[in-house]
Order: sequence, then C-alpha cells, then structure tokens
Amino acid sequence: MTFNTRAITLLLTSWFLFSFPANAQDERPDEAIKQPLSTAAWNGFYGKFRISDKIFWDAQFHYRRVGNESADYLGQMGQIYNRHAINYLVNERFSVSLGPVLRLNFSPDPGNPEFDNLVLEPRIWHEYLFAMPLSRSMIYHRIRIEHRWSRSNAVGADWIFRNRWRYKFYMNIPLNNNKLAPGTVFFTPDIEIIMQNGKKVVDSPLEDLRINPSIGYILNPRVKLTVGMMYTTGQTLDAGYLYTNRWIFRTNAYFSLDFRKKESRVPRTRLFD
Repeated sequence: MTFNTRAITLLLTSWFLFSFPANAQDERPDEAIKQPLSTAAWNGFYGKFRISDKIFWDAQFHYRRVGNESADYLGQMGQIYNRHAINYLVNERFSVSLGPVLRLNFSPDPGNPEFDNLVLEPRIWHEYLFAMPLSRSMIYHRIRIEHRWSRSNAVGADWIFRNRWRYKFYMNIPLNNNKLAPGTVFFTPDIEIIMQNGKKVVDSPLEDLRINPSIGYILNPRVKLTVGMMYTTGQTLDAGYLYTNRWIFRTNAYFSLDFRKKESRVPRTRLFD
C-alpha cells in the first residue's frame, strides 16, 4: 500500500468516525421545543374501604379520554386505569400502601393498522402519605413509587421497564366553613412532580409536572366530589428536548365505607378527611 493510499484510507476512516456523531448532534435543537397544545378529560373514582382499625382496601378506577381533530377533551378513548392496594394506617398522620395497577392504553389513531387497538400496561406501586392537620385545613405530602412495564401501541413495539418517582403536595382548605365537614366547599391547591429512570431513559428524567387546582364539595361523611383544570408538561421519552403541553379537565368522586362491625368502630382518623 503506497503512502497516498494509506493517507486516503486514514482520512476516510476519520470522516466516518467523527462525521456521524457530529451530524447527529447538529440535528439536536439549541432550545427546548414545546409540543402543540393537546387536551384530555380524566374522570376518577376513589374508594377507601376500612377493613380493620389499621387496614384499608384502596380501590381506584380512572376513565380517560383525549382530544382529537373532531373534538377537544372528549374526542377518543385514551386510557382506563384499575389501581388497587392494601393501605396500612401507621397512625393518624401517616399511612403506607402497596398494590398492583393495570392500565389499558387505547390506540392513538383508531382504525390505523400500524397500531394495536389495545395494549395492557401492568405496574406495581407503593405510596407513603403524610398528613398535617391545621386548625381549619389539611396539608398532605404524598410520595408514590411505581414500577411499570410498558410499550407503545405501534405494532411490534418492544416492552421497556421504567421506575416513576412521584412527589405530590396538596391541601384541602374549607371556603364556607371553619372546618372540613358535610356541606363544605373546599379549595385544593395541588402540584406534583413525576421523575423516571430506566435503561431507555437517556435524557428525559422529568416525565411530568402537574399543576392541578380544584374545587371540591363534601356531600356527607362518606362522599366528596372535586372538579378542576390541570396543566401538565414534561419531557418525551425519545427526545428529552421535546416537552408535552396539555390541559386536562378532571372530575373525581371519593367514597369511604367502613366494613367493621358497628360496635367496634372508632372515630375516623383525620388522615383521609
């Protein structure tokens, strides 16, 4: 091999090694990009059933729709959640929960053969809830950790594993009463940050930031209702520079039942007021 041939070979090799990473880097924008605004409607059912002095069954059902070209908020099916757990009341200001989740993810483009109409997503979750009673209101700190196995609805998509690390701060502040009691309208400032990690999480640790103020009404000691408008943003999994941009209309119903014998019941703890 002559000197010129060796020199040309070295130059070509260097070009292949360094030009492709440079090109890939050039394709990455200099600033974060926000996706076009999307909308959704989330409806939740939260059941808290007391089995013993310390143990509750936590049963949750969520019905979620997403906006499309034909209608904002309610255009098509998004997801259905079934979340359950056994909740242990450590004391009146602290409880822990552990249980399974099964989420049903519907196709983002119904009728498109490139997408499966339905994909199941199993999870395991555990939660740690701290309550701080004040004279007229309640403050909560919630730490929830989820282990999820998911895949997109694209036909043949691979399964991936991720962990979600969630911290939520919220309050219940009575507006027409000096305490949280039946007949009370209350305001709930609510903010949650959701982080994620896993092999596929390269540059998108911030999955979601949720700002969710709501108004609620305590119908009776066992039922309360809330309604609110939530804004969320977070990094997309495949491109950390691309941020979601969503408005979500939320309605929730909370039910509480006591399965213990009537004579063994004790006054309700304030943790779940």
